Amino acid sequence: MEQDKISRTQLMALLWAGAMAPAAELFPGLLLPGAGRGAWLAVVLAAPVVLAAGWLLGSLAGREGLARGITQRLGKWAGGGILILYIVWAELLLALRLRLCAQRLFSTGERDGALAFFLLSMVAVLLWMGRGKLAAFARAGQLFLAALLTAAGVVLLLSIPQTRLERLFPLWWSEAGPALQAVLSAAGVMGWGLFLPFMMGAVADQGEKKNWHWLFWGLGGMLLLGLAQGVILGNLGVGLAGRVENPYFILAKNVGVEGAFQRAEGVIAAVWTFADLTMGGILVFAVRAMASELLPDLNRRWVPWAVVVLAAGGALYLFPALGTAELWNARVIPAGNLVLGAVLPLVLLAVGGLRGKDHISCGKKSG
Repeated sequence: MEQDKISRTQLMALLWAGAMAPAAELFPGLLLPGAGRGAWLAVVLAAPVVLAAGWLLGSLAGREGLARGITQRLGKWAGGGILILYIVWAELLLALRLRLCAQRLFSTGERDGALAFFLLSMVAVLLWMGRGKLAAFARAGQLFLAALLTAAGVVLLLSIPQTRLERLFPLWWSEAGPALQAVLSAAGVMGWGLFLPFMMGAVADQGEKKNWHWLFWGLGGMLLLGLAQGVILGNLGVGLAGRVENPYFILAKNVGVEGAFQRAEGVIAAVWTFADLTMGGILVFAVRAMASELLPDLNRRWVPWAVVVLAAGGALYLFPALGTAELWNARVIPAGNLVLGAVLPLVLLAVGGLRGKDHISCGKKSG
């Protein structure tokens, strides 16, 4: 297990590769009803919230990972209860991710094949990755991020000539104010990455120039994401972007290079499967880390089977109706991510601090 180590760069690559799946599905459509053409600004302004939540989770995780950090602060039983809560939420997120990915591939294929086929294909790949080493998954995540950034960059760069700045500017207070109110929704979408700190115990180079590295990846990623939303809104406008289901994939439909390729949405949807697989893998490895903390003697080889099979059942039975998964993704999940990714870690840090003070005071009295 000592050899199964990853770097900070690989951890952040996993974060952004996985976060691109919910970001493409929800931005900027989730923010448009309130923020209007200031939706891109809401994503940029969410950066401090996301960075603060990351700092909270990182402080709670320390160098041994979030699972160990929670049990050290709260004790075995109370900490175990919190870990079970995180495991349940991870299973829900994984079930939702499997369902949404299968639906997207099914829709892109013009209803060729069956939804169950795409779902089972995702399950098979996740089992293969989840039963392997974290280091191998992290290397794959770097490749996935490179492919995703290349695909996204091509679509956005080819769309820039059609971008109309009047659809983005000027922003008056009547539009900038609602953008501030949409910041929490944007941060909740990015909260899909809250399970990365459970893997921090496997990060080998945590002590080297730690702060600037997290700031560079976190702030840089949010700014690039805000820029992408600006290009989408500048092309589609508030009205169209608010009506369509996935504005980014609609934008990809209009991208083409004469004599090279036309109608790139099928290729883009296929490449975006890398984001779903990365996020799914993050959830599987996070549950593996929590299970090891709860049951140290458990055979970890069977954990991915239990996690993925249970999530596949949830994908089929928790979200049976068309549109149910999208509703959960937009309404329930961002709020839950905020609670588990920011509010609960803040409470746990406060409780852990109080427990530490109690231990110190008791030690002084006994002495």
